[in-house]
Amino acid sequence: MEAHIINVVRFAVCLLSLVTAIVAMVKADDNNAMRRLSAVLAGVLIYFNEQIGSMAYLTIGSTIEALMATAGVGFVLALAIVVMLFPFIFIIRWLTH
Repeated sequence: MEAHIINVVRFAVCLLSLVTAIVAMVKADDNNAMRRLSAVLAGVLIYFNEQIGSMAYLTIGSTIEALMATAGVGFVLALAIVVMLFPFIFIIRWLTH
């Protein structure tokens, strides 16, 4: 599954870098430096594509893991508060009924 996610990210990086470079070249009018710079930047992105894919996969995975850990801590804290309030709830209920 990890390889599939990395491959999807790598494909998206390649496609987006090529499309961005083409759009920049079309809008550059007669500016040869801009055309060359956009081609070089697209080439650099494609060259480092494997590292970008791995980095994006690790970033997404760590974000999801952090969210799950935060949700778990929140659940434990809420459960602890409820358990600590049980004696007070029982006393108030015993006094009112």
